[in-house]
Amino acid sequence: MGFLGWMMNPAMLGLGALAVSLPIIIHLLNKRRFKIVSWAAMDFLLEADKQNRRRVQLQNLLLLLLRCLAMLLLGLLLARPLLPSALSRLLADKDRFERVFILDDSLSQQVVFDNIPAFEQAKQSISKLLTELAGSSKSDDWVTLYVTSNLDQPLLANEPVTGTTLPNLQESIEQLQCSDFSADYSATLEQVRRYLIGQREGISRVVYLYSDLRKHDWIPSEGTVEANDAEDAESSPQALLAQLGENISQGFVVDSGSALDQNLAIVSLQSDDLLVANRLVTFTAEVVNFGNETMSNIRALLQIDEQAPVYATIQSLAPGQKETVSFAHMFVANETPSMQSSMLATGEGQTPRQDHRIRIEIDRQSLSTTQLQADQLINDDTRRYAARVMDKIPVLLVDGDPSAVSERSETHFLKFLDVFGTGLKTEVISVSELETISLTNYRVIFLCNMDEISEDRVKTLEQWVAEGGALVFLPGNQVRATTFNSTFFRDGAGMSPMELDSIAGDPTKSSMVKFEVSKQVHPSLRTLVGQDAGPLLGIKIFSWWTSRIPETGQNVFEVPLRLNDRDNSPAMIERSWGRGKVVAFTIPADADWTMWPTMSAVFVPMMVDLIDYLVGGEAERSGVALGEPIEYPVDLTAFDSRTWLRDSQNEKIEAVARPVDDSEQSLESSIYRVQFPPVERTGFYELGMTRHTGENESTLFAANSPAAESELRRLDLEQLPNDFWGSKFRMVGMASLATQSIESSSTEFWPQVVWLILLVLVVEQFLGWWFGRNR
Repeated sequence: MGFLGWMMNPAMLGLGALAVSLPIIIHLLNKRRFKIVSWAAMDFLLEADKQNRRRVQLQNLLLLLLRCLAMLLLGLLLARPLLPSALSRLLADKDRFERVFILDDSLSQQVVFDNIPAFEQAKQSISKLLTELAGSSKSDDWVTLYVTSNLDQPLLANEPVTGTTLPNLQESIEQLQCSDFSADYSATLEQVRRYLIGQREGISRVVYLYSDLRKHDWIPSEGTVEANDAEDAESSPQALLAQLGENISQGFVVDSGSALDQNLAIVSLQSDDLLVANRLVTFTAEVVNFGNETMSNIRALLQIDEQAPVYATIQSLAPGQKETVSFAHMFVANETPSMQSSMLATGEGQTPRQDHRIRIEIDRQSLSTTQLQADQLINDDTRRYAARVMDKIPVLLVDGDPSAVSERSETHFLKFLDVFGTGLKTEVISVSELETISLTNYRVIFLCNMDEISEDRVKTLEQWVAEGGALVFLPGNQVRATTFNSTFFRDGAGMSPMELDSIAGDPTKSSMVKFEVSKQVHPSLRTLVGQDAGPLLGIKIFSWWTSRIPETGQNVFEVPLRLNDRDNSPAMIERSWGRGKVVAFTIPADADWTMWPTMSAVFVPMMVDLIDYLVGGEAERSGVALGEPIEYPVDLTAFDSRTWLRDSQNEKIEAVARPVDDSEQSLESSIYRVQFPPVERTGFYELGMTRHTGENESTLFAANSPAAESELRRLDLEQLPNDFWGSKFRMVGMASLATQSIESSSTEFWPQVVWLILLVLVVEQFLGWWFGRNR
């Protein structure tokens, strides 16, 4: 390193050198300010001056040199000089190091090699290194420890490493447990970089990144957003590693993984069926061979609660191949739940629901010794699913035109949906009863031939739909367009996807129109259209509501059914509202305007499929991703605001439900939302609520490990470019880490320069005063 290499801003030293000329120029200009005038007594003065001239010249020269030195030191200060490490060791008794450890504690670190999990071996390596540092007399050391699963703050922050502190440090490291998360190296390295920037100077820093070198952690897969977005290049692990190198003396990427990267994993478990009792449902799981050799006769078992497991066998699974296994099961209504399942308490108007713990895993006893060696990560051999099985789907029918004669009521034909095999349980209420009933007891609400409810109830209904409920409008001849629009449409701000205009058609029933199905067949129509669309398209419709659909706005409206009238009027319109859905028909559910409800072969299958579609959108929400909070709506008209959560470790925490946000609508709504801390472990989570009547209800959630962690393929170190780790980092194994030599960094000594500048200026001022006094 040359002399200028010891400066952080060498250009400033050049400016300081130029500034040295300023005192010289000022000195020369001051000499030219005097005009020589001869007069009689001058000879005597000249004689006296000859005697003092040499002394004054030496004094002026000394002051000039001090001023030039001050300017040169000022330039040196701005250049931020560095004291070479060799010279630092001569001036100090010991080197001073802060050892910053970054420990990958992701799921893949649970791979076992040499009969010890990789994470445990990494912990032992760190503990061993700290032991050697504590017993060394060559340096003073401090330790900082980060893990990739917790970026908020270091687990150890600049703790001294001495014989006294060593036991506590080793205990802290020993207590670390491997997480179920994926490692995010970019976020971790950025957090460490910010930490180092804020630390004091005058100490050398060494970073140890313990990594199992999984390829997906360092290099995004081809075709992903990260791989294709050039803007993310600066936030890649390699780029951040290079940036981190600017703030440290030296860095090591410590290989804490195993060269064995074969694995067999279950990457998903789900059911596409609506989970209702007395229906046959199918659970499907995907098994992937991440190894390099074909595996055969892989047996998977599915267990529901504590029931006997059922098995399925995959005959052959090639490298990289994904195979789906299926299991069929029928949940029995009103069966007594096992100790591992939960059941909703039965309240007024509520259908019981049972939550079951579904678990699928690879039967390791069916694997040969060679296959066991090819399944390096055991933790991803299991997948969980929280099955929320309804005894029946609770459907609320609000009758806007009730009648003592059942056939004349608006809900007469809808009540026929409540038969064996449909999985539906209907309840009929009046419009006035809708004002007070708890909506959380129901999954779907039909508003039949009604146009008005209170403003407060509209807000509650909107909140209920936004939380995942489903609402169906079936307007008839009792509906007033103006009232309906002001209550439910509200110039496009309400839930209704249509603005009613007027009743069209032929009241004499001498003319009619029929349905037309959209080219994109709606899920509620697929069964009818797929089997035989003739009966649906042959239905006679004599009267209907004309309507207008908003043309602008953020909401997307779908029109699965239209009429073949002159205007091709909408017959069925769907929209989303928060997490829920709203469907509006332009015909009622009775037989006054159409023969549709009387055709049970069309009406019942279509309504059942519609309800299945509306409710099925919530099926996947029993799963929660690691790192995300568990949230759930709480209806304060039925439940206490205080709730609890029992986590996968059987620990119980409590939380209070609060308004969704600070808006006036949320504050006035009776539906609050409870939120628990982010999930940190895989397993089942049980959320409990207490009704005002004292009964408890619980809802089950399941958390699984990220599927990406099952891909254990490592970086091909021979194919990496030479600068992959940056200029300050180099890769080492855990066994050779202790033998690595570490060069302390150059130390800035600008504080000493400041004191030297002050000393020069004080001496210059004092000498100037002293010389002037004696002249």
